[in-house]
Amino acid sequence: MCGRYANFLDEQDLLDEFAVAEAAHDARLLPPSWNIGPMQLAPIVTLAPVDRDAGDVPRKRRLIAARWGLVPTWAKDASVGAKMFNARSETITEKPSFRAAFAQRRCLVPASGYYEWQAREGRKQPYFIFREDESPLALAGVWETRKDGDFRTFTFSILTSAARGELAAIHDRQPVMLGTEACDAWMDADASADELMAAVAAPSPAMATRPVGTNVGNIRNDDPSLIEAVDDTKT
Repeated sequence: MCGRYANFLDEQDLLDEFAVAEAAHDARLLPPSWNIGPMQLAPIVTLAPVDRDAGDVPRKRRLIAARWGLVPTWAKDASVGAKMFNARSETITEKPSFRAAFAQRRCLVPASGYYEWQAREGRKQPYFIFREDESPLALAGVWETRKDGDFRTFTFSILTSAARGELAAIHDRQPVMLGTEACDAWMDADASADELMAAVAAPSPAMATRPVGTNVGNIRNDDPSLIEAVDDTKT
């Protein structure tokens, strides 16, 4: 699973790295974070609504603020999002909570890295997992929107898959991390289900890991010290 991640990219990095053409005002106001957890707001990259006057042209990417924890359109209570922050890629086309979003509302979730906990005898050791070249990660996501009173809210979930390579030694699941070509396929509004699943299965970027302190376990902690390496033989 993926239950914590970091995004400390500045606004210009987000616009440049993810080819964003427009950014919502509330997304621009989101501060960098080293400890994003479920039910918190974070920036995601979606496709702008169809411009019927523009003709047959590619849809632009936009940056919006959304709450982590997808709330299906049919859900009566938004609190269900607390349990819907991950979507298993193996079953996303079948699950009623995610299949409509998979078909019509896919997104990229910008990240500087994510955290995972390795089970050890009597304790769990957190790791910060990031690209080997330290460039931003594009996590595959799906999103939904709903109207709450006078406000329209957006929610999202991050796809996960079986962990690959050395990451499997830390945890048996990992977020789906997309390379450049896979990003383009994932954000293609006309992509078929087979093309989308091929993007999900494409090789992940080269990754690096480092053990970090247990302070990341408390969502109230949010500063750069959370990603600093520790001697995991002493924690």
